[in-house]
Amino acid sequence: VLDWYLSTITEDYSSVKPCGKKLALPHPYHTLRTSRMSELLPKMTNKLILNYLGDAVIYSSDLQLLDCPTEWLNSDLIHFHFLRLQNEPHLVVGSDTKLGKGKHPNIDCLFLDPTVISFIMHQLDESDEDEVSNLILAWKLPPPNNDSKQQQQQHHYEIKRIFVPINDQHKSSYMSYTPGQYAGGTHWSLLVIDIIITATPKNDEAKPEVQFYSFDSHRGCNISAANAVASKMYSLFQQHYSSLEKDGVTTVNVIDCEALQQNNGYDCGLYTLGFAEALLRLSNEGGSGSSNGLLDKKAIESAFTSYMNDMGGQLNFASNLRRRIGDDIRKLALEYQQSK
Repeated sequence: VLDWYLSTITEDYSSVKPCGKKLALPHPYHTLRTSRMSELLPKMTNKLILNYLGDAVIYSSDLQLLDCPTEWLNSDLIHFHFLRLQNEPHLVVGSDTKLGKGKHPNIDCLFLDPTVISFIMHQLDESDEDEVSNLILAWKLPPPNNDSKQQQQQHHYEIKRIFVPINDQHKSSYMSYTPGQYAGGTHWSLLVIDIIITATPKNDEAKPEVQFYSFDSHRGCNISAANAVASKMYSLFQQHYSSLEKDGVTTVNVIDCEALQQNNGYDCGLYTLGFAEALLRLSNEGGSGSSNGLLDKKAIESAFTSYMNDMGGQLNFASNLRRRIGDDIRKLALEYQQSK
C-alpha cells in the first residue's frame, strides 16, 4: 500500500520551499500534509486524535499547524472548521444566541469539503447522471417545483447559501501537475454562492437566481480558480433547474468583493475561515442586508468590521482564530479519546 501511495505522488519536491505546506491534492480522498518527500513517512505515522462526526479526521500534525503561527492551513483543517460551522453555527463569535442554533429560518447554509471541490473539478463526469444527482441530493438544494411548505413562508424567497473553499490548484487540470510544482496549491480563498428562490404559484417551476461572490485576502490571486469552480457549479445547477439550462448561459459572473487583506504569506486559510464566519453570522442574523436576499456591499463591510472587532482587531484576528480552533480540536479530541 505504501509503495502504491508513493507512486501516486509527484516524485521531485526538492524545489519546494520548506513553508510550502500542501493544501489539497488533486485526488479528492487524500491530503498530503507536507511538501517534503523526506517527511512523508514520519507524517504517515501521525497519531489520529479526532474523528469528528465520522467525516473530519484530524491528526497530531494538523494540530501542530495551528500551534505554529506561520504555518499554512491544510484541507483537513479547513474541512474540520467548515463542518463545525455547518453543525454548530452558534459557536461563531458574536452570534445571536436568540436564534437557537444560529440558523436563520429563510437561509440554509452549506459548507463544502475542499476534497469535494477537487473531485468536482478534476474527476467528476458531468454526463454521469447518478453522480450528479447524488451531489445535488447531498446539498439539499431547493426543489425545482414549489410545494405548500414554501408557499407558507413569510418572505418571498428562500436562500441556499453555499460556502466553497477555493484553492488555486482548482483551476488546473488533473494532468497538469509537474515535478517541482506546488501540486497541492498555495493559496486559499472563499467563494460564496447564493441560490435565491422566488415564490411562484404552487407546482410552477421555481425561478432561481444564482450569484457568485469571491472573497480573497490577496485580492485577485484566486479569481481564475474561483471562476473555474463557479462555472462548474453552475453547470451542475443547470441540471437541477431546467430554467437555468434554458437560459443558455455558459459563463458566469463572479463578483470580486472587497475583503480585508492579509499582510503576510501564511494566513490565507485563516482569512478564508474568518470570512466564512463573518458571513455566516450575517446569514444567521438576517441574511444579506438587502430586500431581495442578495448580499449587499455595505452589509458585507459592516459584517467584516464587526467580526474583526469581536476577534480582537485585524492584527490579532488570525492568532486568536488559530488558538480558538486549536482549543476546539483539543476539547473534542479529549472527548473522542474518552469515548473509545
